[in-house]
Amino acid sequence: MFVGVARLTLQIPDSGSLKSKRQVLRRVTDRLKARFNVAVAEVEDQDP
Repeated sequence: MFVGVARLTLQIPDSGSLKSKRQVLRRVTDRLKARFNVAVAEVEDQDP
C-alpha cells in the first residue's frame, strides 16, 4: 500500500460565490477520484 499527502491551493478568480467555487472544485475532485482512485478533502479557506 502506498500513502502520500499533497496540499494544493487552488485560486478560482472568476467565480464570485462559494457555490460556483464548489462546482469547479467538485469537477476537479471527481476527475481525480476517477483517474487515480484517491481520497480528496476540502479544508481551510472557503471564503468567496
